[in-house]
Amino acid sequence: MTTVQIKKEINKVLDQVPEKLLVDILDLIKEVQSDKSSNPNTLTSNFKKILSEDSDVLHKLAQ
Repeated sequence: MTTVQIKKEINKVLDQVPEKLLVDILDLIKEVQSDKSSNPNTLTSNFKKILSEDSDVLHKLAQ
């Protein structure tokens, strides 16, 4: 998948997310962007873990 395709998919998903969660997602992205010293694999792994643990809650909020 290309970067452009990934960004399009992210935008599709973000269109379904409640505004309150959008702020949290934006904060997380900014934190990742500003923290150049962190290992990107660790950040990705932690993010996936959070999403998987809270997937039911996030799904209900998205509805």
